[in-house]
Amino acid sequence: MSAEKTLAILDLFDFETRSLTVSEIAEKLNQPQSSVYRHLRVLKEKDYMLEVQDGQYRLGYKFLKMAKIVRSDNSLMIVARPEMEKLMEETTETIILSVRSNYHAVCLDTIPSLHPIKVSSEQGGIMPLHCGASSKVLLAAMNEKFIDTLFEKGLVQKFQPNTLSEKGELIENLEWIRQNGYAFSDGEIDEGVVTYGTPIHDFNGKIIASLSIAGPRERMLQQDKFFFIEKIKEAAKKIEQYL
Repeated sequence: MSAEKTLAILDLFDFETRSLTVSEIAEKLNQPQSSVYRHLRVLKEKDYMLEVQDGQYRLGYKFLKMAKIVRSDNSLMIVARPEMEKLMEETTETIILSVRSNYHAVCLDTIPSLHPIKVSSEQGGIMPLHCGASSKVLLAAMNEKFIDTLFEKGLVQKFQPNTLSEKGELIENLEWIRQNGYAFSDGEIDEGVVTYGTPIHDFNGKIIASLSIAGPRERMLQQDKFFFIEKIKEAAKKIEQYL
């Protein structure tokens, strides 16, 4: 069986084309139906194709197993790194990738700006969840019971004048983040540092990380905030395609 012809059949299937008949495949590939059927029979035997009602063929369950293998090999840091580097070049500011670990945020990776600034979010650093755009995006994915526990454990502290340490104002801000799809921080943890952050979702739609841009207040606020927001959201979407 020709590998090239087999791959040509598989390439016909996408989100818009979920199923095809033998005659439809033969027409699209300009191949005899007898030849197409032989290829489909082998693919079906190996679980790469499924034959459903009315002679329709769909991609088989073998691809679910293969997709799982690919996902396990593509760790978040490996997938995110190229987009983070590109984002730093486009914005010239520091890029931060963070995840939640129990009641804290952990900085997985950073791409420092060409004009470095001192931020608490350094690779491997452990951060509070209630302040800073990187962290608040992660906290916004949690329910109110989780937020109650943060307060009960004494983990909500006021690091800077702009730190949100009152429960009511924090919950209100988290709801705003959910509705708008990004977080904003102006010196909440690092004085003079402005940060924009957005969530990264896995293939199930679950928030698994945050992507953020951080820079000096005077430089960040001089630019249109929607430039930064659009850029981080675009980068997050590209990363999500491989998760």
